[in-house]
Amino acid sequence: MRTISVLSTLLAVANAHMQLHFPAPFNSSNNPYLGDCNADPYLQYPYDCCGPNNRRTYPCRGYISLLGTPQGAPTATWQAGSTQKYNLRGIGNHYGGSCQVGFSVDKGETFQVATSYEGNCPYRNNGDGPDGQDFPFTIPADMPAGVQVFAWIWYNREQEFNMNCAAVEITAAADPSGVYHGSPAAQASASSSSVAVTYHDRPEMLVADDGNGCLTPHTTAELKYPQPGPDVVMGDGVYPLELPNGTCDAVGQQASQGETGEDGH
Repeated sequence: MRTISVLSTLLAVANAHMQLHFPAPFNSSNNPYLGDCNADPYLQYPYDCCGPNNRRTYPCRGYISLLGTPQGAPTATWQAGSTQKYNLRGIGNHYGGSCQVGFSVDKGETFQVATSYEGNCPYRNNGDGPDGQDFPFTIPADMPAGVQVFAWIWYNREQEFNMNCAAVEITAAADPSGVYHGSPAAQASASSSSVAVTYHDRPEMLVADDGNGCLTPHTTAELKYPQPGPDVVMGDGVYPLELPNGTCDAVGQQASQGETGEDGH
């Protein structure tokens, strides 16, 4: 019986993957602007895994090209400087990992960090979402208004990389000073900072585990980001935190290029 239980657990972990649920990402089955495109059934799977085009294009699986089209319409409207939340769903949460969220204001050329979650992302004990998998964060107060790209990147302790992106409408901040003092979630974390950091002074989001020579911890630790930005939410301490290794000197290290999603949109 124990052997069966262990095998079941291993199979569950092997098939455990998550994706961004809200805001609805490009080409997701829950995106109201999908139109006549086929939803990508592999958004919850890591890059270089599964489907006819195993290697997906960085960034955003190639779907950055949907910006400015009806299928790329914003799926959320957020005010700069406000506290918002994103949530996740999937077929298994891999018992945690580390995540970053951030934005691109130049159509995917660069992605600046909004918040880094070091450990317990997704929440390891909260199921497969979207219920129970809400993550609060604060929009940088000096984010330019307009349609921007929101990005979520996950490292799951198996040296796997997943990235989903969504178009979001950013409206002007209520406080025009653009001063940023950290989200409530980060302020509640002992290691978070509360210094004022403008959007363009933030580090780029880390890209690793995608054939670019940068590797995150495997199995026994969760990722500690080398440049997490000012807003850091610490996990629950179940696993130690370790920095990535290899060719990670460029924090915005580009992933290997490859094919776009299921239907080429």
